[in-house]
Amino acid sequence: MNYLGIDWGKAKIGLALGSDELKIASPILILSYHNIQEALDKLRELILLENIDKLVVGRPISLSGGKMVSKEVENFIARLQIFGREIILEDERLSTKLAKSLKKQSQCCHNVGDDDIAAAAILQNYFDKM
Repeated sequence: MNYLGIDWGKAKIGLALGSDELKIASPILILSYHNIQEALDKLRELILLENIDKLVVGRPISLSGGKMVSKEVENFIARLQIFGREIILEDERLSTKLAKSLKKQSQCCHNVGDDDIAAAAILQNYFDKM
């Protein structure tokens, strides 16, 4: 099965791909958008192009473990259901910090965003628990 890791943001969505064969998540894209419909249209194209079976979406949780899901995130997750794919919510705590740390360690990635790397961290976390 093919998986799409998603790190949602108000203006950008980080995306990562992986499969249950290798269980390795790879950052692929930072999707910029102006409205939710534009984001969904772009996601639909990617889901069809990559034959995605499941969506692994980062769920905001506070460091103490309490849910921090905003109305915007809830709306985005609800709208993902139009794709007819299983949606898996994965704890995204520290995914952005991990992404920034990985970028610092790498000499090649200082001028790129960290949203796609955060999406890969979310997806990899899910794979590691499989």
